[in-house]
Amino acid sequence: MLNKIKFDFVDREELYHNLEVNESLETQLVKCEGFSYYLIDNFLKRPDKATETLKMYPALNGGVTTPGARQNFTPMDLVPILKAYGKILGDKVDPTKFLTCSNISWKGVQVMENSWYPHSDSNKGDVVCNLWLCECDGGTSFYKYKKKYTALDIKPPRKLVPNKLVDWKNFDGDDDWTLYHTIPTKYNSLAIYNGKCFHSPYAIHNDDYRYALISFYG
Repeated sequence: MLNKIKFDFVDREELYHNLEVNESLETQLVKCEGFSYYLIDNFLKRPDKATETLKMYPALNGGVTTPGARQNFTPMDLVPILKAYGKILGDKVDPTKFLTCSNISWKGVQVMENSWYPHSDSNKGDVVCNLWLCECDGGTSFYKYKKKYTALDIKPPRKLVPNKLVDWKNFDGDDDWTLYHTIPTKYNSLAIYNGKCFHSPYAIHNDDYRYALISFYG
């Protein structure tokens, strides 16, 4: 029976080796109109190997409000990365408490209409760690709604159109929403920001996947 079932095994020792983080990290504090965030370049020692290994995990369709697909990871899958996040964020942070998934999208991806309107991650965590594992233009854009920057200040109505799938489009704002900052996509860079800030993907797809590892804490 064993030779009739095929599994793709991920060696844990090799996985942790490929996910090792550089020892010398320079953390840049970026201040913009509505908030501040941390930016760290050259985060992983072997980003190509890390990306290759992480892509072995199954990806499920992200659903109608998320462009593309997602992978889900346990804290044990990402020990070197999450330990590094803990050191950056402070001694009281428990690496085993991160909730981590990936965001995967591509040219022509379809979503529920208006899912590109900004959202917050208040239901997932106070802190978001976004590790870029792709090379493409665009990034993560941040918005204010009627001059309010976070979900603590105001709760905007959702404008999703049920049962209508359309091509993803980037949101540049409207009468209520103002785009004020974009954290650019940069391969092997880590951005850490407040999950309560309103944001949305600003995805400029090339011929490859837009791929990022997203960890929530708090």
